Amino acid sequence: MENRDNLLGVFQTVYRWRKTIRNVCLLAIAGSIGISLLLKNYYQATTIFYPASPRLANPELMFGNTGQVTDYYGSDHDLDRLVEMAGSKELEDYMVTRFNLYEHYAIDSSATQGPHKVRKRFRSLYMAQKNKNDAIELSIEDTDPQLAAAMANAARDKINAIGQRLTKESQAKLLAAFEDNIKRKRAELDLLGDSLQRTQATFGIYSPGAQGEQLSEQLATAQSEITRGRARLQILEKDPLIPRDTIAYMRANLNAYEQQRQQLMSNDPGTENMTIKRYNEGYPTIAILQDLHYQSRKQLSYDLERYNQILAAYNTDIPALLVVEPAEPPLIKSRPKRSIIVLTVALAAFLFTVLAALMADAYQDIRWKDITG
Repeated sequence: MENRDNLLGVFQTVYRWRKTIRNVCLLAIAGSIGISLLLKNYYQATTIFYPASPRLANPELMFGNTGQVTDYYGSDHDLDRLVEMAGSKELEDYMVTRFNLYEHYAIDSSATQGPHKVRKRFRSLYMAQKNKNDAIELSIEDTDPQLAAAMANAARDKINAIGQRLTKESQAKLLAAFEDNIKRKRAELDLLGDSLQRTQATFGIYSPGAQGEQLSEQLATAQSEITRGRARLQILEKDPLIPRDTIAYMRANLNAYEQQRQQLMSNDPGTENMTIKRYNEGYPTIAILQDLHYQSRKQLSYDLERYNQILAAYNTDIPALLVVEPAEPPLIKSRPKRSIIVLTVALAAFLFTVLAALMADAYQDIRWKDITG
């Protein structure tokens, strides 16, 4: 019964103040309509894109040097990196300069807080976030729908440029490292080539395999002919029927082969002819130098190929993002929602007036002069 009486009392108070409540609500509605009509219409343009996989700029994948399957879409980490780029000051400064936002937002560029205000104003109209499909939605509001679409597309292209620049900066550092390494290896190769030429000239060994085989054959032939010649002479010298000229000729051939063997086995360092001792002394050094020279040339060739592949990737325009939907000029405004504003203000005015009426009715019997003294 008490609650019913209280509720009836509230209705009675509202009924007594009905004209005041009506007038206040009508005034609030009229004011909110007038103010909402003065508000500018804002249009929101949105572009949607996915991150591209940074592995697309990997030379191994570009030239098919690996068996891995190419993934064109980036991971969650790549998505987070694009979101960070979308919120960077570099992007904000680019948009301010590109679209002359100081003038567009009527902000004094010479003021001390001018840069802060223009960035704050831009951020209030700009949004870049992941959607439910793990894509990035980039939206910009403006009073001009054409400008809103142009700004959204420009911001997306700038994010792409930032991502490409970061990748190319890494590639440029890698190219510089390869250039330095190639320069150093070329110098080492020149030194090895000079050392090899000097060693070959010193020992007279230019084709170790062929010359070694030739020396072995010459020594084996000389030794065989010497053994055969001596055996013949021992037999034929005892035969009185053999002419002395034949014996002399055989002795001459034997002496020739003995001299040849002596030359091949000579230890004289001053001789200019190739000897087995000279060959054995020079062959190990020349073999090592030739192997080092070959390995250096092989490694240099690999580094040059790798360098050219990285350079090709560096010069290729590989996007950092994949556009799903470019921004187009919106046909419908995004705000203000004038009907919602009017309804909200009317409801707030009604509730405020009712509360004021209840308070006035509850404290009408209090003698305020006695309280305030």
